[in-house]
Amino acid sequence: MHKLMNFVLVAVLMVLAACNNYDGRETLLVAAPIPPTVLPQPPVPPMNIAGTWYSRAENNAANCGSGEYVDAKSVVISQDSVDFSMLLSSGDSFTGTVNGDIVEWTGSFPERNGMTDFTSASVVFSTDSGAGNAMWTWSDGSDSCNGSMALSFDRNAASESDRNSRPEIADQFQFVDNVAYFTGTLGVGIDRTDYFTFTAEQDAMLQVELAHFDTLSTNLDLRILDENLQEIAASTSASDFEMVDVGISGGATYFVQVDATLIADVATYDLALDIN
Repeated sequence: MHKLMNFVLVAVLMVLAACNNYDGRETLLVAAPIPPTVLPQPPVPPMNIAGTWYSRAENNAANCGSGEYVDAKSVVISQDSVDFSMLLSSGDSFTGTVNGDIVEWTGSFPERNGMTDFTSASVVFSTDSGAGNAMWTWSDGSDSCNGSMALSFDRNAASESDRNSRPEIADQFQFVDNVAYFTGTLGVGIDRTDYFTFTAEQDAMLQVELAHFDTLSTNLDLRILDENLQEIAASTSASDFEMVDVGISGGATYFVQVDATLIADVATYDLALDIN
């Protein structure tokens, strides 16, 4: 009996010792604080980027032997919430996604007897402009190379054509960083031909792209004329898109002519030019 009481007494003393620290002060056991609940952020609504834009690409194709050059295009973007598609004045099209103000896409297009693939392309848009970068690879099945481009977009880069139905009243192209844009209108009761002009600063290659979007009732042709109004290049297909590449000489004056060879009512169009 005494042994049992001694055992109980020892157990009680051990429990009391466990509840006190070494200097005799009582230790309080405090539960760890519960971290605050972090609520997930609501998704950022996609920016509305639908409409017509004018793009400038600074292309670095040194690995492909083409050096650096600029490329101007008009771009029509259609959007369905976070999904979008864009149609370029070259006739190429791409699809991608809109995450807030960030637009991303991939896709392929034929170029130089091969295919160029966008491995990545990302542009941050604001209301009237955008800037970003793209990476690409090119291959013709046996040879391949890669490069990059700096991209910029502007809703308001194009000038509007006036009553420029004759060469002597042609609208003047104003090149900024070697690119220029114009938007025009042809139609029954308006005029069926527009003229634009510029004087080359140096020997270079000129690329002109003409885009419209109504082949059922409209067909537009693109012609490049010298200062004597002699045709030096032309694109006269039945598609929505016409493109010419032609060498130009420094100091010489040139005309760009847009003809409506078929038109039922009114046709609007975009011109994008670059000089390299």
